[in-house]
Amino acid sequence: MKVITASTSEQQEYALSLMKEIYDRILPEYFSEGYIAKLKSFQLMDIPSLQELSLAEIFEVTTALQTITSILDTHLQQGTGIGEYEDTFQKNIRILGSYHINFPFTLRDFLG
Repeated sequence: MKVITASTSEQQEYALSLMKEIYDRILPEYFSEGYIAKLKSFQLMDIPSLQELSLAEIFEVTTALQTITSILDTHLQQGTGIGEYEDTFQKNIRILGSYHINFPFTLRDFLG
């Protein structure tokens, strides 16, 4: 018998707050308000079926969002190249994709 533990509402709220941080703090450093508004209107980077994620799944989503944010923060704070994080960035985008979370960027989108 396999026991699956459901994620808590606090964990779900935290995942949503991480996505909000990307929208509100990170993306404006790289993209126009109009472009970000279009992303929101197309519901890109939404977390579908959030309430259905198990404990392990919500941790995976949260960790992926934290990692992406950390890589982009490093670029913002140091102003140096972050190309060495390409594989890690892409891995975390794939993790999000496995939960139908569309993160429509590559690391190169943030380097230009």
